[in-house]
Amino acid sequence: MTIVKILIIVGGLLLQLPGLAQSNYEALNEDALKSAPLEAAQSLANTLLTSQKLGQPHILSESEAIVALQEEFSAEKQTQTYGAIRDLFGDYQSITFKEAYRTTNAPAYYIFRFQGKFERDNAQPEVRVVMNEKEQLAGFSIVPWQDSL
Repeated sequence: MTIVKILIIVGGLLLQLPGLAQSNYEALNEDALKSAPLEAAQSLANTLLTSQKLGQPHILSESEAIVALQEEFSAEKQTQTYGAIRDLFGDYQSITFKEAYRTTNAPAYYIFRFQGKFERDNAQPEVRVVMNEKEQLAGFSIVPWQDSL
């Protein structure tokens, strides 16, 4: 796996708001997770990756994603980035929730970490989904798995 291919995936799929990368965050316990948009995050990630796998990119609506992501996730961009993902990990199969965080500064964002299952047995990258408080997608990335955020 080359760093260039990883950067293609990150550059093509990761779009986070400027303050988010510098935010403080805290892990969500089971009680806090009940009010977090976990189901929406998992469903949207699965929809995006499944539709890309089928060659039919999912165009994000205003209710699903912030405007910047709607513009960034064009059909062409999704097709390009899924090709890079497939080259590295094989075709998408599923995701499993691992942990969640919430930023401690305003506005709040939820960071969900899923372990991806792809065609290659040794390929279990992180699928990271960032949602805002309106349950809109605010960031999405696929990177090699690391045990900590």
